[in-house]
Amino acid sequence: MSERSRYIDTISDLAALQCKTYCDLGPGLGEISIGLKQRGLDVVAVDAPWANAEHFAWSNANGVRIYAQEFFTGDLSVIEEPVDCFILAHSIAHFRFSPYVLFNKIFAALPPGGFFYLSTVNVTSFERALKLARGQTLTEPVSLVVNERSQSISQDWNRTGIPQIWDDWMHVKEYSLPELQTMFKSSGFEIHSAKHRNNYPQWNRAFWKKNLAIKLFPHMADENVVIGRKPMTA
Repeated sequence: MSERSRYIDTISDLAALQCKTYCDLGPGLGEISIGLKQRGLDVVAVDAPWANAEHFAWSNANGVRIYAQEFFTGDLSVIEEPVDCFILAHSIAHFRFSPYVLFNKIFAALPPGGFFYLSTVNVTSFERALKLARGQTLTEPVSLVVNERSQSISQDWNRTGIPQIWDDWMHVKEYSLPELQTMFKSSGFEIHSAKHRNNYPQWNRAFWKKNLAIKLFPHMADENVVIGRKPMTA
C-alpha cells in the first residue's frame, strides 16, 4: 500500500503542475513515468548507463524515451525535449556526491518558471523514531561482501580499490524537510510547495497509532515532498 499510495500521490502532484514535458531522473521501473504517460502527459527519463536492463525495458514497452546518462558527470543538455519539470523521486538518499551538483544542473537546464519536484524518505519519520526507541539501527546492515556489479558501478565514486560500505545500494544520508528547502533556496529555486506526506493514509488496526502520531506531529510523516520553481527573472 505504501509504494502504491506514494506513486499515485506523486503522479497527481505532478499532473497538477500542468507542465509541457516531464523528465524522470532515475525512474527505476518507470512507475511514475508510466503513470504520467497514461494521463496523456509528455515524459522522458534519464538513468545511468549501468542501470539494470529492466530499468530500460519498460521505456520501450510504454513509449517513453530514456536517456542513458549519469547524473553527476553527465550533461542534461543532451535531452532534446523542452523539459519544464524535472522529477527526483526517492533517489537523493543514495547520493554519494553532493546533491548540489545535480540541483545546479537542473536549475541551469530549466526554463524560467520551470519546476523541480523532489520526494524522499523523511529522516524524522514515525518509523525511524520507533526504530530508535527499540534500539534498532536506521541504516541498512553492512554486507560481508560487495557483489561484483556493485563494485564495478561504484568505481565512479570509489577509486581506492577497497570496497566501501556505501558501494552497495544503501542510504548514504536521509534528509529533513527544512534541510531540503534550504538546499533548494541555495540552488536558486523558489519554494513552490513543501510538505510532509503519510503513505499509509488508512486508519485501520495496523496504522492507527502511526497515523495518530503523524496527525499530532506532522514532521513524523513517511515522506518529504518539495517542489521548487525557477524564478521567472532567472
